[in-house]
Amino acid sequence: MRPRSHVPSESMRYGLGFWLHATSSAAMLVGSDAGVSFWSLHDRDAQLTCTVLSNTTAGAWPVARGLRDHLPT
Repeated sequence: MRPRSHVPSESMRYGLGFWLHATSSAAMLVGSDAGVSFWSLHDRDAQLTCTVLSNTTAGAWPVARGLRDHLPT
């Protein structure tokens, strides 16, 4: 969960498999394959976990963006 690299264009950091929020304790796991996609966020400080699953390759992204826009992190 430690940052290993910084990605300024995304305002994020990367930490061995997880995307890490730039200023909070939130960690995200994101992935897709043919016919499936998912986005999951866990913020231990806010005691919040959100997960979006889709049975299409790009289906999780619009819902995840909408959630992310309304989350405190």
